[in-house]
Amino acid sequence: MAGFESELNKTGFIYDSFGVVSGTATLSQFPDVPCSIFRLKARSSNSGSFFIGNKYNTGSAVLPWELDAGDDSGWCVSTSEFGFNLNSYYQKGSSGTSDILMYWVQR
Repeated sequence: MAGFESELNKTGFIYDSFGVVSGTATLSQFPDVPCSIFRLKARSSNSGSFFIGNKYNTGSAVLPWELDAGDDSGWCVSTSEFGFNLNSYYQKGSSGTSDILMYWVQR
């Protein structure tokens, strides 16, 4: 995982954080990144799909949201029910560790 944060957060503007996770053959929790909204983008050269879910549907093969290569989630809201944190969500890559999923969070 790698990421960087915007310098804008020091001036009172929206706080941006960007990062990358690699696919896993097993269920994996997103990193601990506080957020109000987030966006996910699957790299266009990925060979498989990513499957995304939240803390209520993390059983095997029960990740209902699929992102194929090049897909963008659009903006998603992280509510207080999910702790305003990206780590309330889980991912699994169908091709294992060779695929990349990028995230952009704002708070």
